[in-house]
Formats: sequence, C-alpha cells, structure tokens
Amino acid sequence: AAGIQPVMVTGDHPLTARTIAAASALADADTAVVEGRELEGLDDAALRRRVAAAGVVARVAPEQKLRIVRALQANGEVVAMTGDGVNDAPALKQAHIGVAMGLSGSDVSRDAADMVLLDDNFATIVNAVEEGRLVYANIRRFVRYILGCNLGELITIGSAPFLGLALTPLQILWINLVTDGLPALALAMEPGEADLMEQAPIQPGESIFARGVGRSILRSGVVFGALVVGLMVLAERQQRPWQSMAFTTLCLAQLGHALSARSERPLIRVPPGSNPWLLAAVLSTAVLQLLLLYVPPLARFFGIEPLSSSDLALCAGVSLAFLLLLESDKLITLWVRRRRERKG
Repeated sequence: AAGIQPVMVTGDHPLTARTIAAASALADADTAVVEGRELEGLDDAALRRRVAAAGVVARVAPEQKLRIVRALQANGEVVAMTGDGVNDAPALKQAHIGVAMGLSGSDVSRDAADMVLLDDNFATIVNAVEEGRLVYANIRRFVRYILGCNLGELITIGSAPFLGLALTPLQILWINLVTDGLPALALAMEPGEADLMEQAPIQPGESIFARGVGRSILRSGVVFGALVVGLMVLAERQQRPWQSMAFTTLCLAQLGHALSARSERPLIRVPPGSNPWLLAAVLSTAVLQLLLLYVPPLARFFGIEPLSSSDLALCAGVSLAFLLLLESDKLITLWVRRRRERKG
C-alpha cells in the first residue's frame, strides 16, 4: 500500500522460499520462483527484464545478490537491501539503503549498511519509513507556513514606507520571534495523516517546493501582504490606529495560517485535537498579543495603543478572511488535481 515492493532474494531452496513468501503474504502458493541458475547465463539487459517482475528469487549465490540489486537500480528503482551475513556486504553497500540485522548480523554487514535493525524485525523497516515520511511532511508544513508568512511580512514592511506608514523594529521582532516562532515549532509535532502509508513514495531528488508548495507559498504571501497593506491604508485614511491594527492583524492572520498549514486538505477534514501543541501555541500567542494591546506598560513599550472593539473586530475579520482564502485555495487545488487525474 505504501508503494514499496518487497522481493525475497535468498539462498534457500525454492520450496522453502515459496512457503515462507506465501505465509508472509509476499506471494501466493502458485507464484513462480526464479532460481539462481536461471540468472547465471543472462547478460545485464536480460537480467534487468527478468528481475523486474520477480517476487521470489531462490538458490542465489552472494554475487548474484549484488547483480540483482544493480539490475533493479538500472530499472530506475530505489533499492533497500536487507542482510546479515558477510556475503551480503557487497549488496548492502551497493543498495541505496543497506539494512543489516543488529542481533544476528555480522560486524561486516553492519559496517556496510546504512541502517541497523536492533530488533532484527523486518516490520521495523515499515515503522522507519512511516517516521521518515512524517518528518518530511512536517518539514514541508513548516516551510510552507514560515516562508508564506515571511513573504507577506516582507511585502507589508517593504511597501509601508512608500505609503508613509511603517512598523517599529520592536514590533517586527515580536512578529518574527513569537507569532512566527511558536506555531512553527508546534507544526513539527503534527501527527501523520491517516493515509500517510498509502501515498506514493517521494521521488529521489524532488525539491521540497514541488507538488504545489512553492506556488502555495507565493500565493499565500502575496494575499497576506495585500490584505495587511490594504488594512493599513484604510485605517490611516479613517484616522484609526493603523499601526496597532496592522501589527495585530499580522499576528492574528499568522495564527490562522498555522492552522491551515496543518494539511493540504481542507481544515474541516483534519481532527482538531490531533495536535494539542499547535492549539496551545495558537491560543497562547493570541493571549500574548491581547496582553500587549491592553496592558498599558506593554503597550507603551511596543509603541501601540489599545484597540476599540470595532477596530479589533476589523483585524479579526481580515485575519479570518485570509484563513478562508487559504482554505478556498486548497479546495481549488484539489479540484484541479482530481480533474487532471481523471483526464490522465
């Protein structure tokens, strides 16, 4: 289901290999077993074709394991090789990921491997794959959130002086350290989605901005900056406390962005309590922002003034509009992707 095809390559008898493969659901009882003697006279091109569809290979010599790994790699596959003996070392070294047994494996095989199973349990590889996918997914969430926010801040802070408006360095520092930092760190604690192990593997060399992340960062950053700049101009023309409103909107909108960044799916399809760390970060950051506004010593220190209920409601409304735009963008992206898949 994870897009990973297990292949049994063993020196054991074909009947033994077939029985164990059937018992472990790697193959059925009628599966044809390729024997090592069938591979001896094949050249590299023929070997590539033969092993492409092979599920069980028995009676292989150690040097044939190395040839099989090379043939699979030549077919464009990313190969992980497991082994425990001295004779497995060349194949373990050749594979993209060599996996040795930590309990029963030889010192040579462990030294040649990239990963060692301390419990000698093949299922541990599945857990490692799941953990790796989760880490990569959380890195993408972090990058999407932090760069999208920073682009919006850059647009706001860069354009404000040309409009005769500007935030203070202390306010900018607060936004970068607190309202950016706490939710971003909490996103790293996001649990995996339900279908994490049913997704296709990531292609080697894929950019972290692939599959729409780069476009999402650009769209969210431009919209974020445009909304805040528009609010600043409107508030200044209506003689409202534009600086405090822009500062507050930057903070509140980023909290909504953090919630949206949890998944590429619509937020309503994400269990709300699955990441309590993010909820705690969002709530605590919102409380800290309100303390800055309404505790006089803090407000004076940051150069802001308390907002009226209508001004605060406007800031919250713009922040909510930004969140709704982010969610709408997800829906449009998913619709376009599904339409392409149906056409394909």
